[in-house]
Amino acid sequence: MIYVDANYWIYWFDQRLLEHKYVLKPMRTFIQEGIVLNVVTLMEVAHYFRHLPKENFRRKLHAIQNLVTLTLVNLDLDLAELAFEQLIRYAKIGIGGRDSVILATMKATGTKRIASHDEVFKKIESLEVIDHIPQSKR
Repeated sequence: MIYVDANYWIYWFDQRLLEHKYVLKPMRTFIQEGIVLNVVTLMEVAHYFRHLPKENFRRKLHAIQNLVTLTLVNLDLDLAELAFEQLIRYAKIGIGGRDSVILATMKATGTKRIASHDEVFKKIESLEVIDHIPQSKR
């Protein structure tokens, strides 16, 4: 299982972005092996697509939600408490609220790998960050 951050979903869906071509094959692999995602990240993806026509917006979100290999994790009080602890622990390196929920979700599900183009995750030694986007695209 791998956690897929919002930026990878956005790059995958938005063919206009330069990063799109770099995530096509990896995303197919991630989907085959199984993806962990929380509702906060799903909302972040939805926010990016909020200006799309209603049916296109829904189609993209349902494409994620209906993946048979998806483990979608709700944000409840237990996960929030775990996220607070992650926020306290990693705030000094640049982890914010949404990222702390990602870390909490990963901890709660035993997920050790994350696909992300966000450099802050590379500062956490216990994570394996997968990023197929070349350095020049950062």
